[in-house]
Amino acid sequence: MDHTSTPTETLRFTTTGITCAGCANSATTILKRLPGVVAVRVDAATSTAEVEIVQGAIALDDLLTALKPAGYGLIPKAS
Repeated sequence: MDHTSTPTETLRFTTTGITCAGCANSATTILKRLPGVVAVRVDAATSTAEVEIVQGAIALDDLLTALKPAGYGLIPKAS
């Protein structure tokens, strides 16, 4: 697949409930399993997450609800 022709966008979030590297790894694994997610970076130290998605491939609500069962949350940051 030629990623250069696939438009992506990076969404930035403040995280909740992610207090250690293990939590960050768990959250990363959960988000990477979602269809349309290209890359994920979760940083427990700064309580931030960046999720690169294929434009239009996943709804923001799907990202926000994916982590709830694990006790984590995402709060969208203004771009």
